[in-house]
Amino acid sequence: MKHPIRFPSGKERILLIAASVCLFTAGILAFLSAVIRGGQPSQQMAQRWDQEGGSAQISCFFSNGLEITPDTLRGFEYTLKSQLQEASVEAPSENARLWSSAYSARGQITLSSGLSSVDTVAYGVGGDYFPFHPLTLKPGSMYFGSDDMMQDRVILDQNTAWQLFGSYDIAGQPITIGSGPDSHIGVVAGVIESETGFMNEKAGAAAGTVYLPYEMLNTYGRHSGINTYEIVMPNPITGFAKGMVEDHIGFEEEEIQVVENSKRFSFLNLLSVLGQFGTRSMNSKAIIYPYWENAARGWEDILSILLAVQMLLLVFPAAVLIHWIRIGWKARPFHFSDVKNWLADQQEAHWARQAKRKARLETEKPKEKREWKMKKGRNKE
Repeated sequence: MKHPIRFPSGKERILLIAASVCLFTAGILAFLSAVIRGGQPSQQMAQRWDQEGGSAQISCFFSNGLEITPDTLRGFEYTLKSQLQEASVEAPSENARLWSSAYSARGQITLSSGLSSVDTVAYGVGGDYFPFHPLTLKPGSMYFGSDDMMQDRVILDQNTAWQLFGSYDIAGQPITIGSGPDSHIGVVAGVIESETGFMNEKAGAAAGTVYLPYEMLNTYGRHSGINTYEIVMPNPITGFAKGMVEDHIGFEEEEIQVVENSKRFSFLNLLSVLGQFGTRSMNSKAIIYPYWENAARGWEDILSILLAVQMLLLVFPAAVLIHWIRIGWKARPFHFSDVKNWLADQQEAHWARQAKRKARLETEKPKEKREWKMKKGRNKE
């Protein structure tokens, strides 16, 4: 029996339009979420380091008063190397590095030029800090690294550069670091664009900032010790890298916060953030996060809300789809009983053919036997 084609009613057309709007809105939110994730370069060192996805980026934030030094971190990395060797984790080639790491301390320092003097926020950095935090350089500028022979170069943000020199084209200019008789003449390596935007400003990105080697901040500035350590390292199985750091960094749980940056914007992690919504901001540890971590945590909250809205938007189209599946099922041109009867008919026809074939063989067998005897008799004659 043929069923007539059923067109959607007016109410059903409204449901279809509403479902389409929900899907479109969810798609827009998914695109916005992807843009937000892509705008967090400080959380993407693992992708830049290992495009095959076999590494993880881990950040450690220390409590005030721990007095972390570069020697402390070198001791941890020596232990980490031994542990990775025991786990048979090796570099992909003989000259390749097994990991990349960086550290930083936030403090204050006085800078002077021939025109002006400022007391500004300073980040004393070491290791591969700028690969972890690829700040935007002004033309003619360059980063400095921990392996540079001259560890007296500084990078200014554009606001500080303008205050001190009235220009951004100041790479190579001398600058006085510190104040009083213990000051030091350094060199401007370059100028970066100030990090702007609602989240960065709320997260504590200062308008006037200088980046300089940790040893210079330690000697000529003021700080409370290294408070951030970052590493990107092999992660052969989920949680391996983070577990290695937590087990061997050498501090109690209440003294340190360990974060896996490379997973923080994943679907499962954002669901976890939703589950902790309202309580995750309660921190009993004496830890002050750097501005980029504060910004990332803020974006985590926003992305988790966007994810919740997307999931709610998808509920309605899913319900409409189920409704149409039910309608199509009811209007199907067959039923299970029809299929069952058809299979039974096919089976019955099969056995009928088999019986017919058997009967034919039984009928033909005596005839073939008589013909064979007659042929055999003729051969004897």
